[in-house]
Amino acid sequence: MATPVKRPHRMTPAITERMFGSTDLGTLNIMRGREHGIPSYNKWRKFCGHPMAATFDDFQDTILDGRIRAALQKNYQSTDDVDLYVGAMVEDPVIGGLVGQTLACIIGDQFRRSRDGDRFYFENPGIFTPAQLDEIKKTSMARVLCNNGDHIELVSQDAFLLPQGQLTPCNAISGIDLSKWKD
Repeated sequence: MATPVKRPHRMTPAITERMFGSTDLGTLNIMRGREHGIPSYNKWRKFCGHPMAATFDDFQDTILDGRIRAALQKNYQSTDDVDLYVGAMVEDPVIGGLVGQTLACIIGDQFRRSRDGDRFYFENPGIFTPAQLDEIKKTSMARVLCNNGDHIELVSQDAFLLPQGQLTPCNAISGIDLSKWKD
């Protein structure tokens, strides 16, 4: 096994230097991918609608930084040898996202498969009426927190983000109209 890089791209030293003693998480993930036969980054790019890269500069549609592409070329003999984990970690994030195009594609595909394979998924036909579905879709995590938290009176409008400015009173966040479930 090669010596781990001290400051890998987009990885905190807490997981590269201290998490597993002498082996870092990135190295473990590369080893796991190889042991499990995970296809190369280039093959996943093709799966996600990108052209197969013949040269390392062909990665520039997902990896803008030429220095990173040069580092890949230095460490891999061929574009087909780049491990998925490595390629995915050095991709530029999609606009408004935390992961690059390839991981966004893989994660999205997995969520679609999980949804489509779940016979109880709430949007499947015959589970809820259109009016009930409309009510369900109106709710938000902020409303769920208000309904279920002890003594919560103010929340961030988008409960998944840190508050930006004023918090919203719970009574100002619309809830579900349960009358849509009356027989």
